[in-house]
Amino acid sequence: MSRKGDNIRRRKDGRWEARYPKGRRSDGSILYGSVYAKKYGEAKQKQTEALRALSADGHPSPLPLPSPTFQTIFDSWEADVRYTIKESSFFLYQTILERHLRPYFGPLRADQLTQKHIQDFLILKRREGLSPAYIRSILRLFHNILRKSQLPDIQMPSLPQPSPKGLELFSQQEWLRLKNYLQRQPDDFSFGILLCMYTGLRVGELSGLRWDDYDPDHVQFRIKRTVQRIKNAAPSSIPNIPRTHVSISSPKTPSSIRDIPLPYCLLPELQLHRGPSGTYVLTGTRQCMEPRCIQKKYRRLLADCGIRYLNFHSLRHSFATFCIQNGSDHKTVAELLGHSSVNTTLNIYVHSSLERKRQCLEQLMQ
Repeated sequence: MSRKGDNIRRRKDGRWEARYPKGRRSDGSILYGSVYAKKYGEAKQKQTEALRALSADGHPSPLPLPSPTFQTIFDSWEADVRYTIKESSFFLYQTILERHLRPYFGPLRADQLTQKHIQDFLILKRREGLSPAYIRSILRLFHNILRKSQLPDIQMPSLPQPSPKGLELFSQQEWLRLKNYLQRQPDDFSFGILLCMYTGLRVGELSGLRWDDYDPDHVQFRIKRTVQRIKNAAPSSIPNIPRTHVSISSPKTPSSIRDIPLPYCLLPELQLHRGPSGTYVLTGTRQCMEPRCIQKKYRRLLADCGIRYLNFHSLRHSFATFCIQNGSDHKTVAELLGHSSVNTTLNIYVHSSLERKRQCLEQLMQ
């Protein structure tokens, strides 16, 4: 078959065929059209006219690039945000991408995304038993990726509000027994748990608390770091690298960086345990105790003093509730906890006790 010019050939039947690009297929490959003539010049003229017909201004229009797949979009988003957010936040988002978003949306092109894809994804995740709160986090991340990538937004389905976490509270008797037990212990860990009981610290904040964070002039601690164990960026790329590492970083939110006054009743214990600058409160050394170790020791501690096991976060939960029940205003408690909104304190941590509910009902009968 003889060829002449741009994409023009002579067929076996003697005619000249001129091909021209007129679009792209769904997989991104170029879709060609063809015109035929008995002479080369006529085929060339027909090719030119066909190209002009595809353009309003008389010049061949550039073919649109194929829409990227979400696999590519996710890769680009990860590269953009890698060093702009906290390390712990990045690996949380990366986990959501790898477990949920990439397997489902990865092969899909951006221009193929429809509302039905979102609805089917939601149904799938519900069948997998994920909580509404976690599904909400997944969809919120997907929405943010669409917005940051300047892609057409898809209306996210409404989800049922997550139910309260249902953390249990220590009773007043358990609280008093635990306090008395801790005050009799000589170790730094017991003092740290006692401190947590009366300040509402998170476990990561307690882990990262050092003695140079203490201000003796104002009798207060400055909360300015938190400790977490997170996965390494690429554990398989380097031989013998552990899958996770301990991360010491700034607290959860800007409002979590705060000053917490120390109750004067704890000053005698503080003087007994106070270490040099640079050492950690829980260990008395320059090495911190990571949160999972704290939780293990905390479980053993409750068993030693004969108290039922409650999640470590129940210390913070109980602290907030007892403060409100004793007449503290909500704003003060929110600032002590490091919440940016009072509503967070009210909706999550503060619950009316059974006795208060009973008093409320008894007042109606008077």
